[in-house]
Amino acid sequence: MIKRRQPRSGRITRRGRRRLLLALMVAAIGLSVPIWVPRLLTTLPAFQVSELRVVGTDHVPPEEIRALALTPDATVWDDPAVWEARVRVHPMVREATVHRESFRTLEIAIVERRPVALVATPELRPVSGDGYVLPLEPSAAPLDLPIVRGLAETEGGFVADPAMRELILALSRMDRTRSDFMSLVSEVGPAAEGGYRFLLLPGAGAEVVLLPRERPLRALDRVSIALGQIEDRRVARADARFRGQVVLTRVEER
Repeated sequence: MIKRRQPRSGRITRRGRRRLLLALMVAAIGLSVPIWVPRLLTTLPAFQVSELRVVGTDHVPPEEIRALALTPDATVWDDPAVWEARVRVHPMVREATVHRESFRTLEIAIVERRPVALVATPELRPVSGDGYVLPLEPSAAPLDLPIVRGLAETEGGFVADPAMRELILALSRMDRTRSDFMSLVSEVGPAAEGGYRFLLLPGAGAEVVLLPRERPLRALDRVSIALGQIEDRRVARADARFRGQVVLTRVEER
């Protein structure tokens, strides 16, 4: 009786080699699918982006956003982060986020830089809360904004003077939380004795309001309370730069 020789330990049989070769071929195909399948599908019309909806714009035409975001060969396989980055280069755009509405329909939500005041460069130009001079023509768009006193020098599109930037930021915060007061402001600038000087429109309850640089919103609340407690509306100046109090000056006392 002839006994078959047992395979040595570690020796791969012919059947094992075939199995190993088959496994390597399957693995190679599997690894290559994520590479060549999307490239092939991008050429098919069924995967082209059919619609891009733009929301959140007030001053930027949606057509400008679409032209920046998508190229003619854009497909659903493209990375949305690339579209968002393209749109953020627009000087009026502060943030952009892409959402998928359906397989071929996208929506891009825009957060615009919001104009809060006008600065002289030397021509009057709208400026956002972060001090960026916006590419908007005040004559073309109805912008009812206060004028910041002084000549604004710019650097890289931003107002260069730190003190003016600080004032513009304060105006931005007031615009978000005290829009009723901001609608009455005609001009604003630094006060001679420190703080900020607000020149108001006729009928606003006071001609001039003086606020401190530190916590101007709290001081403005004190001004509103003080003006509401008096019957005489002929107030020339409301000075809230003193801690915990407001000094009112009548028109004839100036």
